[in-house]
Amino acid sequence: SDILCATHSGQRVGRIMQEMEQAEDDFAQKALVDAVENQIADGHPREAGLVIMDLIGQGGGREDALEKMADVLAAHIALTMKDDTPFDVNAYARDLLQLSATDTAE
Repeated sequence: SDILCATHSGQRVGRIMQEMEQAEDDFAQKALVDAVENQIADGHPREAGLVIMDLIGQGGGREDALEKMADVLAAHIALTMKDDTPFDVNAYARDLLQLSATDTAE
């Protein structure tokens, strides 16, 4: 009975931990999407505005386009943190443009 109770409790804790991780992932994704939306609004880098229009023009939804762009931003932030180097806006802009070229090729 105690083992069964401990197993049930452990499963519940595991489920709660998964939900917390998902909430953190959702929060991080929203923050990245917000950052991309700010880049588009500010026009910096200007490629952000070009790519969002291109992706939407190719028939993708705005949310889908923003999420793809946020993934590129996340990769560049991770690289910056891993290598302990300044954020390379030119490399980021290049990769955004690649995103739009990749979608055209599909």
